[in-house]
Amino acid sequence: MKKTFKPKNDLPPGSFVPLFRLLPTLAEQETGKVILEQETFGLARGAYFLVESYCFDPDCDCRKVMINVMTDSSEILATIGFGWENEEFYVNWMDDEDLGRQATGAYLEPGGIQTANSEKCLILLKKSLRDSDYADLIKRHYQSFKNKIKENSDKKKE
Repeated sequence: MKKTFKPKNDLPPGSFVPLFRLLPTLAEQETGKVILEQETFGLARGAYFLVESYCFDPDCDCRKVMINVMTDSSEILATIGFGWENEEFYVNWMDDEDLGRQATGAYLEPGGIQTANSEKCLILLKKSLRDSDYADLIKRHYQSFKNKIKENSDKKKE
């Protein structure tokens, strides 16, 4: 039986935790994977994994994900943020027009891991997000992650 990771309660506000740490079975079954049969967007042929992380604050409803684009050798090529709500939502949520605009859609995550291939990975991810099934999958994962945090939080109060 797999152990479920329980992040420390003292994580700084806005900390993001990988989906596989809190919901390992879900992550194992549903982590995004893109297989390039030939060089595409300047990325080499091969498998690219889209490893999701979500905000660990139970009271935060940021409605975004950070995705590490990884090779099959676990090298992180890019950290990409994706906010699926409209610009108005993020401007209001962040109370900042510039930051709200930046948080809408897919973008290279400031402070995330970036490489010479990051822009190419961003193009790849944007193409993947055009598939509404993948975008919906991310939203379901976000909700499952937040539900698990609340469930763990409620257990501690008992």
